[in-house]
Parts: sequence; C-alpha cells; structure tokens
Amino acid sequence: MVFKSRNVSLCVLLAVVGVSGVAEAQAPLGTRAAGMAGAFVAVADDASAVYWNPAGLATGAIVSFLVTWSEEKTSPPDRQAAAAERHTGRMVALSLPPIGLAYYRIGAYGTTVATPAVTGPSSREEVRRSVQALTTSMVGVSLLQSLTEQIVVGATPKIVRGRGDTAFDVDAGVMIDVDRIRVGLVARNLTTPAFADATAGRPGEDEVEIELSREVRAGVAWGSQWPGNSRLTVSVDADLTTRPTPSGNRRDVAAGVETWPGDRRLALRGGARRSTTGDARAAITGGASYAVRSMIFVEGHVVVGQRDERGWSVGIRAGF
Repeated sequence: MVFKSRNVSLCVLLAVVGVSGVAEAQAPLGTRAAGMAGAFVAVADDASAVYWNPAGLATGAIVSFLVTWSEEKTSPPDRQAAAAERHTGRMVALSLPPIGLAYYRIGAYGTTVATPAVTGPSSREEVRRSVQALTTSMVGVSLLQSLTEQIVVGATPKIVRGRGDTAFDVDAGVMIDVDRIRVGLVARNLTTPAFADATAGRPGEDEVEIELSREVRAGVAWGSQWPGNSRLTVSVDADLTTRPTPSGNRRDVAAGVETWPGDRRLALRGGARRSTTGDARAAITGGASYAVRSMIFVEGHVVVGQRDERGWSVGIRAGF
C-alpha cells in the first residue's frame, strides 16, 4: 500500500505491552522481529512497526493484528553479586491504516543524572551518572507522508509516563522501497525525555532524573516478493548510536532471515546479534509461524546467548 504525496494519513497503533524487568538486549516487541534477532527496521510491515519503524505501516496489510507473550533470563556479569535478571512481556497490537490508537508499555535502561546540591562557580563537584531500569507507558499518534512512490516518512508524537512523571517525546522513521530492496531508518526518544526519580526532593538528597538516550537504528532488507509473505527475506540492522546497560554501553548489529517455503503455511526464521562495542554479548535466535487459517498465524521464537541468556515468545498474528 502506497500513501500518495500530499495526502497525510493518520496511522495509529493499538498496543498494550507489559514488561517486568529489562534485559541488556531490550525485550523484543513482536515474535516475528524477535525471531530475526531484531533485524527488522527495513522489514517492519506488521502491527509491531509502531516500534520498529513507523513508516513501515504504509507497506503492510490493510489490517494487522498481533498478540505476543515473552520471557527472557540473563545472568549478570558477577553471578555471585546478583541474581539472574528475569523479564516478561506481553503485547497486543492492531493497525488499521489510516485510523488507529496507540498505547504500550516497555522497559529500557536510562541514565541517572544527579545534580550537585551546591551550584555556581564555587562548586567543582563532578556530576555523577549511573544506569537504571525504567518502565514507561506511552500514548501516541503516528502520521505518515509519502514523499515519492518509493519513500515514506512517519512520525509519532507521544506522551510518555515513567515513575509517576510525564514527558513529551517523538519517534520518527523512513522507509525506502525500490523493487526487492528496502532501506529503513528509525530514531527513537528524539527529545531524550527525563523522569524525576522517586527520591527527588527528599531532605539531604540530590535532585535525580532518569533520562532516556536517543536511539538511531538503520536497516536494509532484500525480499523475493513484496508486499505479502516473501518466500525469502534477508535483513541486516545496525545501531548508529550506543545505549547504556549496567555492564557498559552497547551498539548492536543484527542479521536475520525468514522463509516461507512450499504453500506458505509454515515460515522459518533465524538470526544473530552482537554488540560492536565493549563485550560482544552475542545471541542466536530462531522462530517459526504456522497458518492455522488463511492469513492467521501462530508464532514462536527462542533465543540463546552469552551470560546464559535464554528466552522465548509465543503469539498470534493476523493480516488482511
């Protein structure tokens, strides 16, 4: 589906996501994307595109619906100092271009900035920073605009709530679709929203805020047939910015493949990711979809990786 130039269409996604805890590799949104190790920015053509690349909503089905449940565990760097992290998630998403509604919750790591109590030229105290987990709730509206027959841009102004504080933020994406090649770019947290910590304002304590860092990710994908379930899709994603984790910054590169052989009732997918900065923290993923009825699929994925990372997700997806 192509959006005509100068015809701004409102695309919003209905999503309800619950996340308990956060992993260094952020909890995947969408079983299909997770099965491809997150190499999904240039593929995003189902309801999970609200996260992976809003501009991708213009290239998918007229109606897309998905429900997913997931769980992952990761051992900390010092196993004797802390227990393994366990994080679960669930997602319900519906896209009805050109109309919809978006709400979701997601976990992330933010940078805590403590401002010294004494300010001015007489104070030389260095500002301290640490990394903390943060769960945010978001409500947003996605606007799409076709620049040409091959280029679509999208932006999602949203209200973000975390730790009892509220901030305004914007995500944006672009999708370039030329024959069998797609190139995607997404930027999240463009305003780098900050949220007051629960301890802020207490006597004798510094004012503390948790700030979400700006994230920019690019991807390229090749598909034997688009739109629809391409018999073979190969994709590569790369973070263009770093993001904080308790064991240091990471900047991921990921590669994934998806195939729908035979009568396209069964899909197989797999992928791998690793960080290009600091510890590699590599992981391998695999997944599958099965059509229980025409365009209605049951899906699942698993992941194994360093630091005993283990995870899975199951879901249902439909597109018309």
